[in-house]
Amino acid sequence: MTLFQRVMRLLRQQIEAVPGSYYAHRHPGPLARWVISALSPVIVHLTPNDKWSLGAHLPYWLAALDVPPVKPLPEPKRIFLFCAYRIQFTLDFTIAIFLAWRGHAVTIGYLPKLQSPIKTPLLDDPSAKPYLAAVLAKVQTWSKGRIRCVDLSDFQVAQVEMDTEALHGQVLSDIIMRTRRETNDLDDPEVAAAWDYYEDQARRSGALAMSYLARHKSDFDLVLIANGTTFEPAQFCRSARRLGIPVNTFEKFDFKQMRVMNHGDHFLAFDDLDAVWRAREELGYMDDPFYSFAVDSALKLLDERRRASTAHWGLALQKSPDQPMHDSLRAAGVEDGRRFVLVCTNVPYDAGYAILLGLFPSMREWLLATVQYLLDNTDIHVVVRAHPGEAAHYGGKERSEDILADVLGHERLTVISGQETANTYNLIEKCHFGVVFSSTTGVEMAMLGKTALIGATVYYGRRGFTVDSENQEAYFKHLSRLADLGEAPLLGRSESRQAALFHFIFHRVMLWPYPYDKPSGVRTRPPRKLLASSDISRYIPFIDALCCDHDEWITRQGEFLTPDGSNHVPVPIAHDRTNADVKEIAHV
Repeated sequence: MTLFQRVMRLLRQQIEAVPGSYYAHRHPGPLARWVISALSPVIVHLTPNDKWSLGAHLPYWLAALDVPPVKPLPEPKRIFLFCAYRIQFTLDFTIAIFLAWRGHAVTIGYLPKLQSPIKTPLLDDPSAKPYLAAVLAKVQTWSKGRIRCVDLSDFQVAQVEMDTEALHGQVLSDIIMRTRRETNDLDDPEVAAAWDYYEDQARRSGALAMSYLARHKSDFDLVLIANGTTFEPAQFCRSARRLGIPVNTFEKFDFKQMRVMNHGDHFLAFDDLDAVWRAREELGYMDDPFYSFAVDSALKLLDERRRASTAHWGLALQKSPDQPMHDSLRAAGVEDGRRFVLVCTNVPYDAGYAILLGLFPSMREWLLATVQYLLDNTDIHVVVRAHPGEAAHYGGKERSEDILADVLGHERLTVISGQETANTYNLIEKCHFGVVFSSTTGVEMAMLGKTALIGATVYYGRRGFTVDSENQEAYFKHLSRLADLGEAPLLGRSESRQAALFHFIFHRVMLWPYPYDKPSGVRTRPPRKLLASSDISRYIPFIDALCCDHDEWITRQGEFLTPDGSNHVPVPIAHDRTNADVKEIAHV
């Protein structure tokens, strides 16, 4: 970056900071909206901010619909896109523009919420509703009728019977995200107040979602929702499913400028992943040279994680990428060569989704029960490697060493905290076997030939390369059996290669190229500029695949995901097993 570019960036950031601070909670009134509109030639070059700049940015973005479409176009559909909360308006409008450009009619149903769903203050300023009503009222005109916006808070809600068990599971997930603690005491007044808030929110939004979608069931061919696992989006996802309206979800996952999608449910249901895994032979993933290429590519991704590379990954979690093996073993207290089981945790609050809790009521309970059982019933050394993310700013308010406070100091227990410099992958190589809750480390263990026992309902479980349990009794039997084996229970080559293929599918097939991660990306390359460029061809498959309903997707997934060089799935162009530098062609 040149000196001029650095100066301009600093100047832009200083300009953005003024309205950004002023409108942190309140929003522009009539006069301010007029001024913002008048200054739009300047404002459109600033980073979009849902809380104040939509009146300037929206007409600028929607002009992209004048760009001639790329043919062939898909069958047009009537799509309902749910939107709420900060940043989401910017990101969802880009998707709506792409959908309309592909010939679909889009209804954006929104709630006038521009705050974070988990940060104080939870309640939006009253100015949010009139601000959004004013700027979004013109969207239908600006888009020439191809996109319209509906304030769902104005809709008359009918009496709806709620599934109490599902509702409470949702509230539990929501409150964990709010408190950043996996375990919450309802006798704590702060927690109790948060529970009441999210339960009321869930009941209201659940009733609203059922009422609105039921009344307009015949008006929509498809419902699209970001994420679909938490807060109001979860209620709209669940309601669409109950009403039999096709619903798809999308989310950012792991890599930059990528999106994962799921047809038929929230994105953590992994229906698409299941479908591709079942069809892996039919799709050609088991045929060489692709199979060997996929395995090698997955191992390279694993090595990038080990070395804290961000060549592909969004985060570098390992704090000691070049640590010698001996130093890692010394940090774990096993440099003398003793057998040890490696227990890898998740960031505690990030493991709190109710959908993961098939065996244990929480990751905390899993960790306590696992370590206590190993100490009481086996003679193997136990190394607990806390997730490095625990020490990060997003790491929540619980620590693995605090969870295990009552057994710290045991002669057969080593707890490596999140901030300690011990390379996890060195420990995987030397462990007797591994135990995880739902961490990606489990599939990585299998890739490296290690047996991994898993304690949650996790996406890579029951694929043939992990040890899975139907209940806690079976889990502890597996734990005892593996710990008592004199020889390390290594996986066969076939199982390890299948684990690597699964890893490849998860990270290189199920992640689709998408141009925008953050509003800054929309500023850098606004929709009109993108649609008018040849690069848009990279992103059209995601938009078209996103508009398939579940049954259509099962039928058509081969059109999008066959490894023949015509799509985003990377394929080998030269593959030499003796050459570490595998060449590939990737339409990404």
